Amino acid sequence: MIGLGKYKAKINNMFFKGDAIFELENEDGKYEMEIELIGADFDMPDFKLSDVSEDGSTLLAKATTSLLPGKEIDVELTFEDDKCNGFLKIPFIGKIKIKDAEKIA
Repeated sequence: MIGLGKYKAKINNMFFKGDAIFELENEDGKYEMEIELIGADFDMPDFKLSDVSEDGSTLLAKATTSLLPGKEIDVELTFEDDKCNGFLKIPFIGKIKIKDAEKIA
């Protein structure tokens, strides 16, 4: 199990600019992720991970959200020391890059 913990990242795209906190947990062998956008004027919908696999220090997964029924989000996160890099590729929105996210808990 890689990357467990809480990370803070800067997000800069046309829908949101600011800090995001994401927490990756593992409950009985099942990964879960919560995302909070600091200062956003909208609520983040629930985010469910599936098809999770590990490739070295990289976590690969598909995700779904009630905001995009029937659509899958590609998740790729690489963890090294207390940093995380990767992306979420979201239908209709595009690729949200995660660069130099720092572990905060």
